[in-house]
Amino acid sequence: MKVIVFGSFNIDKVYSLPHLPQRGETLYCDNYEIHVGGKGLNQALAFQKAGAQVVAAGKVGADGDYLTDWLSANGVDVSSVGRSDGYTGHTIIEVDPDGQNQMILFGGANREITPDYCDEIIEKNRDADLIMTQYETSCVEYMLEAAHRAGIRTAVNPSPYVDKVRELPYDKIEYIIANEFEGASITGKTEAPDIVRALQELCGGKVILTLGGKGSVYSDGDTTVSVPAFNVNAVDTTGAGDTFTGYCLYGLLNGDPPQTALRTASAASALEISKPGAAETIPSAEEVRAFLKKLS
Repeated sequence: MKVIVFGSFNIDKVYSLPHLPQRGETLYCDNYEIHVGGKGLNQALAFQKAGAQVVAAGKVGADGDYLTDWLSANGVDVSSVGRSDGYTGHTIIEVDPDGQNQMILFGGANREITPDYCDEIIEKNRDADLIMTQYETSCVEYMLEAAHRAGIRTAVNPSPYVDKVRELPYDKIEYIIANEFEGASITGKTEAPDIVRALQELCGGKVILTLGGKGSVYSDGDTTVSVPAFNVNAVDTTGAGDTFTGYCLYGLLNGDPPQTALRTASAASALEISKPGAAETIPSAEEVRAFLKKLS
Protein backbone atom coordinates (compact mmCIF):
# COMPACT_ATOMS: atom_id res chain seq x y z
CA MET A 1 0.00 0.00 0.00
CA LYS A 2 1.41 3.37 -1.07
CA VAL A 3 0.42 6.48 0.88
CA ILE A 4 1.39 10.09 0.14
CA VAL A 5 1.51 12.13 3.33
CA PHE A 6 1.30 15.77 2.31
CA GLY A 7 1.96 17.90 5.36
CA SER A 8 4.21 19.91 7.61
CA PHE A 9 7.78 19.14 8.58
CA ASN A 10 9.00 21.09 11.58
CA ILE A 11 12.02 21.35 13.83
CA ASP A 12 10.89 21.54 17.46
CA LYS A 13 13.22 23.61 19.63
CA VAL A 14 12.46 22.94 23.28
CA TYR A 15 13.74 25.25 26.05
CA SER A 16 13.45 24.17 29.70
CA LEU A 17 12.99 27.23 31.90
CA PRO A 18 12.61 27.83 35.65
CA HIS A 19 9.24 29.40 34.85
CA LEU A 20 7.47 30.77 31.80
CA PRO A 21 8.75 34.29 31.05
CA GLN A 22 6.77 37.40 31.80
CA ARG A 23 6.64 40.41 29.50
CA GLY A 24 10.08 42.00 29.30
CA GLU A 25 11.75 39.26 31.35
CA THR A 26 15.03 37.58 30.35
CA LEU A 27 15.61 34.02 31.55
CA TYR A 28 18.51 31.61 31.41
CA CYS A 29 17.60 28.27 29.86
CA ASP A 30 18.19 25.13 31.97
CA ASN A 31 18.19 22.74 29.03
CA TYR A 32 17.80 22.84 25.25
CA GLU A 33 16.69 20.01 22.97
CA ILE A 34 15.89 19.64 19.28
CA HIS A 35 13.22 17.20 18.10
CA VAL A 36 11.60 16.31 14.80
CA GLY A 37 8.02 17.50 14.50
CA GLY A 38 5.09 18.61 12.39
CA LYS A 39 1.84 16.75 11.79
CA GLY A 40 3.00 15.65 8.35
CA LEU A 41 6.17 14.10 9.74
CA ASN A 42 4.33 12.40 12.61
CA GLN A 43 1.64 10.94 10.36
CA ALA A 44 4.15 9.81 7.75
CA LEU A 45 6.01 7.83 10.39
CA ALA A 46 2.78 6.41 11.85
CA PHE A 47 1.71 5.09 8.44
CA GLN A 48 5.19 3.63 7.91
CA LYS A 49 5.23 1.96 11.33
CA ALA A 50 1.78 0.50 10.62
CA GLY A 51 3.08 -1.10 7.41
CA ALA A 52 2.52 1.32 4.53
CA GLN A 53 4.97 2.43 1.84
CA VAL A 54 5.09 6.15 2.57
CA VAL A 55 6.03 9.06 0.33
CA ALA A 56 6.56 12.31 2.24
CA ALA A 57 5.37 15.43 0.40
CA GLY A 58 5.94 18.99 1.56
CA LYS A 59 8.79 21.46 1.80
CA VAL A 60 11.77 22.13 4.02
CA GLY A 61 14.36 24.88 3.96
CA ALA A 62 18.12 24.78 3.62
CA ASP A 63 18.24 23.74 7.29
CA GLY A 64 15.88 20.81 6.72
CA ASP A 65 18.37 17.96 6.23
CA TYR A 66 17.90 17.04 9.88
CA LEU A 67 14.25 16.17 9.16
CA THR A 68 14.66 14.44 5.80
CA ASP A 69 17.63 12.42 7.03
CA TRP A 70 15.63 11.31 10.07
CA LEU A 71 12.60 10.31 7.99
CA SER A 72 14.74 8.45 5.47
CA ALA A 73 16.52 6.56 8.26
CA ASN A 74 13.08 5.49 9.48
CA GLY A 75 11.98 4.09 6.12
CA VAL A 76 10.03 7.02 4.65
CA ASP A 77 10.63 8.02 1.00
CA VAL A 78 11.73 11.67 1.04
CA SER A 79 12.61 11.98 -2.65
CA SER A 80 9.52 14.13 -3.27
CA VAL A 81 10.16 16.62 -0.46
CA GLY A 82 10.69 20.06 -1.95
CA ARG A 83 13.30 22.62 -0.98
CA SER A 84 12.86 26.28 -0.09
CA ASP A 85 15.46 29.04 -0.10
CA GLY A 86 14.04 30.11 3.25
CA TYR A 87 13.85 28.37 6.59
CA THR A 88 12.24 25.10 7.58
CA GLY A 89 9.10 25.39 9.67
CA HIS A 90 9.90 25.32 13.35
CA THR A 91 8.35 25.60 16.77
CA ILE A 92 9.89 27.31 19.78
CA ILE A 93 8.56 25.55 22.86
CA GLU A 94 9.13 26.97 26.36
CA VAL A 95 8.51 24.51 29.18
CA ASP A 96 8.46 25.09 32.94
CA PRO A 97 9.22 22.47 35.66
CA ASP A 98 5.49 21.63 35.96
CA GLY A 99 5.24 20.77 32.27
CA GLN A 100 3.28 23.89 31.35
CA ASN A 101 4.34 25.35 28.02
CA GLN A 102 3.92 28.12 25.52
CA MET A 103 4.82 27.92 21.85
CA ILE A 104 5.72 30.04 18.85
CA LEU A 105 5.06 28.35 15.49
CA PHE A 106 6.85 29.55 12.36
CA GLY A 107 5.35 28.06 9.19
CA GLY A 108 8.41 28.68 7.03
CA ALA A 109 8.73 26.35 4.04
CA ASN A 110 5.43 24.67 4.93
CA ARG A 111 3.64 27.82 3.79
CA GLU A 112 5.55 28.10 0.48
CA ILE A 113 3.96 25.16 -1.34
CA THR A 114 2.58 26.02 -4.79
CA PRO A 115 0.02 24.42 -7.14
CA ASP A 116 2.87 23.46 -9.48
CA TYR A 117 4.51 21.48 -6.70
CA CYS A 118 1.19 19.71 -5.97
CA ASP A 119 0.82 18.77 -9.64
CA GLU A 120 4.36 17.35 -9.66
CA ILE A 121 3.62 15.18 -6.62
CA ILE A 122 0.43 13.79 -8.12
CA GLU A 123 2.05 13.12 -11.52
CA LYS A 124 4.99 11.36 -9.89
CA ASN A 125 2.80 9.20 -7.63
CA ARG A 126 -0.29 8.30 -9.66
CA ASP A 127 -0.02 4.75 -8.31
CA ALA A 128 -0.67 5.93 -4.74
CA ASP A 129 -3.60 4.40 -2.86
CA LEU A 130 -4.21 7.44 -0.66
CA ILE A 131 -3.11 10.99 -0.06
CA MET A 132 -3.27 12.17 3.55
CA THR A 133 -3.15 15.82 4.50
CA GLN A 134 -3.78 18.18 7.43
CA TYR A 135 -3.97 21.98 7.62
CA GLU A 136 -0.44 23.10 8.47
CA THR A 137 0.64 23.81 4.87
CA SER A 138 -0.45 25.99 1.99
CA CYS A 139 -2.33 24.56 -1.04
CA VAL A 140 -4.29 21.92 0.89
CA GLU A 141 -7.45 22.58 -1.09
CA TYR A 142 -5.61 22.46 -4.40
CA MET A 143 -3.85 19.20 -3.52
CA LEU A 144 -7.16 17.54 -2.64
CA GLU A 145 -8.71 18.66 -5.93
CA ALA A 146 -5.68 17.43 -7.90
CA ALA A 147 -5.65 14.06 -6.14
CA HIS A 148 -9.36 13.60 -6.75
CA ARG A 149 -8.94 14.35 -10.46
CA ALA A 150 -6.17 11.75 -10.61
CA GLY A 151 -8.34 9.10 -8.97
CA ILE A 152 -6.30 8.96 -5.76
CA ARG A 153 -8.30 8.44 -2.59
CA THR A 154 -8.15 11.36 -0.15
CA ALA A 155 -8.07 11.72 3.62
CA VAL A 156 -7.98 14.88 5.73
CA ASN A 157 -7.20 15.56 9.35
CA PRO A 158 -8.63 19.12 9.69
CA SER A 159 -6.03 20.17 12.23
CA PRO A 160 -5.12 22.65 13.51
CA TYR A 161 -8.62 24.06 13.16
CA VAL A 162 -9.00 27.51 11.61
CA ASP A 163 -12.17 28.95 10.08
CA LYS A 164 -10.85 28.30 6.56
CA VAL A 165 -11.11 24.56 7.25
CA ARG A 166 -14.83 24.94 6.57
CA GLU A 167 -13.96 25.79 2.95
CA LEU A 168 -12.27 22.46 2.19
CA PRO A 169 -13.69 20.59 -0.83
CA TYR A 170 -15.50 18.05 1.33
CA ASP A 171 -17.17 16.40 -1.66
CA LYS A 172 -13.66 15.35 -2.78
CA ILE A 173 -12.71 13.83 0.59
CA GLU A 174 -13.24 10.13 1.30
CA TYR A 175 -11.97 10.03 4.89
CA ILE A 176 -12.23 12.70 7.57
CA ILE A 177 -10.47 12.01 10.83
CA ALA A 178 -10.97 14.69 13.47
CA ASN A 179 -11.02 15.15 17.21
CA GLU A 180 -14.10 16.31 19.09
CA PHE A 181 -13.12 19.99 19.09
CA GLU A 182 -12.37 20.04 15.36
CA GLY A 183 -15.58 18.18 14.52
CA ALA A 184 -17.67 20.53 16.65
CA SER A 185 -16.02 23.60 15.12
CA ILE A 186 -16.71 22.40 11.57
CA THR A 187 -20.30 21.30 12.12
CA GLY A 188 -21.57 23.54 14.91
CA LYS A 189 -22.75 20.44 16.77
CA THR A 190 -21.80 19.66 20.36
CA GLU A 191 -22.62 15.99 20.94
CA ALA A 192 -20.45 13.25 19.41
CA PRO A 193 -23.29 11.38 17.58
CA ASP A 194 -24.48 14.64 16.03
CA ILE A 195 -20.95 15.63 15.03
CA VAL A 196 -20.37 12.28 13.34
CA ARG A 197 -23.65 12.46 11.41
CA ALA A 198 -23.01 16.03 10.30
CA LEU A 199 -19.47 15.24 9.12
CA GLN A 200 -20.69 12.18 7.27
CA GLU A 201 -23.37 14.21 5.50
CA LEU A 202 -20.79 16.88 4.68
CA CYS A 203 -18.37 14.58 2.86
CA GLY A 204 -20.58 11.60 2.03
CA GLY A 205 -17.62 9.40 2.91
CA LYS A 206 -16.14 7.85 6.02
CA VAL A 207 -15.74 9.69 9.31
CA ILE A 208 -13.53 8.88 12.28
CA LEU A 209 -14.02 11.00 15.39
CA THR A 210 -11.54 10.72 18.26
CA LEU A 211 -12.80 11.47 21.75
CA GLY A 212 -9.66 11.37 23.87
CA GLY A 213 -10.14 9.19 26.92
CA LYS A 214 -13.66 8.35 25.76
CA GLY A 215 -12.42 6.42 22.73
CA SER A 216 -13.28 6.82 19.05
CA VAL A 217 -16.15 6.46 16.59
CA TYR A 218 -16.29 5.35 12.94
CA SER A 219 -19.20 5.94 10.57
CA ASP A 220 -19.69 5.46 6.84
CA GLY A 221 -23.41 6.21 6.78
CA ASP A 222 -24.41 2.55 6.96
CA THR A 223 -22.20 1.31 9.78
CA THR A 224 -21.33 3.08 13.04
CA VAL A 225 -18.77 1.59 15.43
CA SER A 226 -17.49 2.86 18.78
CA VAL A 227 -14.32 1.66 20.50
CA PRO A 228 -13.21 2.65 24.03
CA ALA A 229 -9.76 4.04 24.76
CA PHE A 230 -7.15 1.99 26.58
CA ASN A 231 -6.46 3.03 30.16
CA VAL A 232 -2.72 3.77 30.41
CA ASN A 233 -0.53 6.16 32.36
CA ALA A 234 -0.23 9.14 30.01
CA VAL A 235 3.24 10.67 30.14
CA ASP A 236 3.07 12.88 27.02
CA THR A 237 0.03 13.11 24.74
CA THR A 238 1.89 14.95 21.96
CA GLY A 239 1.51 13.01 18.73
CA ALA A 240 -1.29 10.76 19.98
CA GLY A 241 -3.75 11.91 17.33
CA ASP A 242 -1.21 11.57 14.52
CA THR A 243 -0.33 8.05 15.66
CA PHE A 244 -4.01 7.11 15.72
CA THR A 245 -4.53 8.60 12.26
CA GLY A 246 -1.76 6.61 10.58
CA TYR A 247 -2.66 3.30 12.18
CA CYS A 248 -6.42 3.66 11.75
CA LEU A 249 -6.39 4.63 8.09
CA TYR A 250 -3.80 2.00 7.27
CA GLY A 251 -6.04 -0.63 8.86
CA LEU A 252 -9.15 0.52 7.01
CA LEU A 253 -7.34 0.65 3.66
CA ASN A 254 -5.85 -2.76 4.37
CA GLY A 255 -9.33 -4.27 4.69
CA ASP A 256 -9.61 -4.47 8.47
CA PRO A 257 -13.14 -4.17 9.89
CA PRO A 258 -13.69 -0.69 11.38
CA GLN A 259 -13.72 -2.03 14.93
CA THR A 260 -10.36 -3.74 14.41
CA ALA A 261 -8.82 -0.65 12.79
CA LEU A 262 -10.00 1.60 15.62
CA ARG A 263 -8.84 -0.80 18.33
CA THR A 264 -5.39 -1.18 16.75
CA ALA A 265 -5.07 2.58 16.38
CA SER A 266 -6.16 3.09 19.99
CA ALA A 267 -3.50 0.62 21.14
CA ALA A 268 -0.83 2.43 19.10
CA SER A 269 -1.85 5.76 20.63
CA ALA A 270 -1.85 4.27 24.13
CA LEU A 271 1.72 3.07 23.65
CA GLU A 272 2.79 6.41 22.16
CA ILE A 273 1.52 8.49 25.09
CA SER A 274 3.16 6.17 27.60
CA LYS A 275 6.57 7.70 26.80
CA PRO A 276 7.83 11.29 26.51
CA GLY A 277 8.11 12.56 22.96
CA ALA A 278 6.09 12.49 19.75
CA ALA A 279 7.42 10.97 16.51
CA GLU A 280 10.30 9.29 18.32
CA THR A 281 7.89 7.22 20.43
CA ILE A 282 5.43 6.03 17.77
CA PRO A 283 5.36 2.23 18.27
CA SER A 284 6.05 -0.41 15.66
CA ALA A 285 3.31 -2.76 14.44
CA GLU A 286 5.02 -5.57 16.36
CA GLU A 287 4.81 -3.59 19.60
CA VAL A 288 1.14 -2.87 19.00
CA ARG A 289 0.37 -6.53 18.34
CA ALA A 290 2.22 -7.56 21.49
CA PHE A 291 0.26 -5.00 23.53
CA LEU A 292 -3.07 -6.27 22.20
CA LYS A 293 -2.06 -9.88 22.73
CA LYS A 294 -1.44 -9.23 26.44
CA LEU A 295 -5.01 -7.94 26.72
CA SER A 296 -6.66 -10.85 24.92
